Amino acid sequence: MEKGRNSKNKISERELRRRKALKKRKASLKASAKRRKNSGYRKIQLCYNLIFIIALLFIIIFGSMHVFTKKKSLRKEGIDYYNKGEYEAAIESFDKALKCKQWFSDSVNVDIEMYKADCYLKLSEYSDAERVYSSIKSKYPAKYYDRKKVDFLEELSDALDRYKYGDYVSTVACFNRAVEAGYTEMSIYAASCYEHTGDYEKMKENLDIYTANHGNTAEICYKYASYYLAMNDYESALSYVEQGIAFGDGVYYQEFLYARIICCEKKGEFDKAFGYAADYISTYPDDTKGADIYAWLDTRVNPDTDVVNDIFGQNGNTADDNNDDVPADSEIIQ
Repeated sequence: MEKGRNSKNKISERELRRRKALKKRKASLKASAKRRKNSGYRKIQLCYNLIFIIALLFIIIFGSMHVFTKKKSLRKEGIDYYNKGEYEAAIESFDKALKCKQWFSDSVNVDIEMYKADCYLKLSEYSDAERVYSSIKSKYPAKYYDRKKVDFLEELSDALDRYKYGDYVSTVACFNRAVEAGYTEMSIYAASCYEHTGDYEKMKENLDIYTANHGNTAEICYKYASYYLAMNDYESALSYVEQGIAFGDGVYYQEFLYARIICCEKKGEFDKAFGYAADYISTYPDDTKGADIYAWLDTRVNPDTDVVNDIFGQNGNTADDNNDDVPADSEIIQ
């Protein structure tokens, strides 16, 4: 009985050792599988790391060409030229800046394009300005610019281009809208349109707007003189003519000198007008209108002498006999 019990205990111990060995083997196999699995993960991680490093190197090497460019320095160079009034040089710098391919630069590009368009406006190259405004709308998302402003500037550029070629009727509405929007410098264009269409009160209204916001210039004096001549107010016209002459030699200088003659003649100051006419034809000997008014004034100042110019006839006819030869007020400053 005792012997059988011992045998059963021995079997149990043997079974226990077998089970332990089996359990240990299973644990070993499980650990081995886990090591193989971890090794696979490490290989995958290593591949990801290599891909990341290669991508990073790509961004650093090639991406830097599109991130770190001369775009901003060229933009600054263009703005410096713009502020100096060197608009053609500014456009060259802006074009170079736009050619720099840089990521995430739409906002900067729009700013550069706006400066470029304004340069064209300053150079009176209105069709080119219109083209730039149009390209902004086609190339860049609307979040980078004020769509209404760009639309308006495009329309204004078109109006200025048509005005440049003599369209004074359809363009004036755009200039008026510009003045209402705060672009008071456009009032000079509105004034010129009204002058050409004969609406002199609106012409003066716009001249007053310009002067109040931008001061007096030779061109403004020229326009005011034209207005007062059209109104037959020769005293006021002469005042602006004298102011214009004081600006010195320029685009309107010759016209001011001629208008001074006419103003004095209209006021009945023939001696003074004749003296101015003599100076005028001395300075501009090839100007036929100067020679003509000088000849006419000669008949007033020296009625008993031979006529200087035969445009009034060989018999010494005076302006009273042939009024068609006397310049009309509307022809004085053109």
